[in-house]
Amino acid sequence: MRRKFKKVSVMLIFALVISVFASINAFAEEFKGESFDLVDENSGYKIIVPNFVEMKQVKLESEEDVFEGNVVVMEKPEKNSDGTYTIFKVITTDKSAKTLDSYPGDVLWGQMDNVNGDFSDDGSFMYNLKAELTTEAAYRFDFFVQNENGDSIFSVNELNFMFVDKAGASETVKEDAALAAPTASKVLVNGKETAFQAYNINDNNYFKLRDLAMVVNGTDKNFEVSWDDAKNAINLESGKAYTTAGGELALSDNPVSKEAKPTNSKMYLDGQEIEIVAYNIDGNNYLKLRDIAKAFNIGITWDSETNTIGIDTKIDYKEE
Repeated sequence: MRRKFKKVSVMLIFALVISVFASINAFAEEFKGESFDLVDENSGYKIIVPNFVEMKQVKLESEEDVFEGNVVVMEKPEKNSDGTYTIFKVITTDKSAKTLDSYPGDVLWGQMDNVNGDFSDDGSFMYNLKAELTTEAAYRFDFFVQNENGDSIFSVNELNFMFVDKAGASETVKEDAALAAPTASKVLVNGKETAFQAYNINDNNYFKLRDLAMVVNGTDKNFEVSWDDAKNAINLESGKAYTTAGGELALSDNPVSKEAKPTNSKMYLDGQEIEIVAYNIDGNNYLKLRDIAKAFNIGITWDSETNTIGIDTKIDYKEE
């Protein structure tokens, strides 16, 4: 009997950090792919996805259900000698992790298989699926982990995948898009705690450009942000008061991971073109905190004990 998944409009809620063809630990050298942190970078759990293609948002419908959300797209794997498909490899640093249980299924039609077993001594688990896979469906590979006493110690939800054949994968136009995970760190601006809608992309903290301009306005490190439509360019001017545009420091009641697309606009600092990586998330430009701090000589500090980022306009910027 198939287990029916709860009907829900989903967003991908596992945070990820992508490392192109990364090798996570020495014991993972032979299994190459994209590395995804599960839940957040401090969870101690990752998956490695071989033949990763892209992240995308999809909407699928049946007569009874609707699925809408982000999925990991990968090439449909070849069958192993035992008839299973290897979807990903789980790696954990949690020494108490003993067993993994999963009830994978089609997001619209419910459970189609079960995956369970013990972690290897090196903290890895190969997620192999017996059920047949198609390129027409989206699949959910949620799982939970138990310790030797049978207590649940970790779980991940909305781990959604789709598959393409190799020809389809080669034809896919891959943008350098990334998944932006909400930043869990506390942020102090000149000693005052300030809430930002910030994201972690590829292990770096990205902040909305206008949010940063807003919080340093009125200090010696303030800067103006303007848009040049003719040049399709963002202009930054140091030493000028910031002009608000509306929407600065807006927060979501339920922050979730988002797709971040590279910003195609040029960027100028005091009239000179500069090369800074920027992403567009929900129509807003997000820049790496340290890139902006360096451009305007704003001090950045990090307290690992309290998981706190400091933005300090009274000190100079220093490289990590």
